[in-house]
Amino acid sequence: MRRVTIKNFWSYDSDECNIQIPIIKDLEEIFKGRVVFENINAEENKEEVERYGIKEFPTIIVECNGREKERFIGLTQELFLKKAIERALSECQ
Repeated sequence: MRRVTIKNFWSYDSDECNIQIPIIKDLEEIFKGRVVFENINAEENKEEVERYGIKEFPTIIVECNGREKERFIGLTQELFLKKAIERALSECQ
């Protein structure tokens, strides 16, 4: 089975992250059972932040089977993220 994953890299120090979190939660409900969401705290996961080359928060990565398809840096509207997830779901089939 093919898998779409959303990696949401966030930081306590970012006001934009506090705005982004409810948007991510809405998307989790919309795509429940079809998409895996990972909320990655930058302070607690420094190795993963380095591995993905994350410099700003929030950064959201859309993956298909572990391969990056799209990356959003900074506060991103729900509509843009929803369309990216839908694209990934159709391409990962």
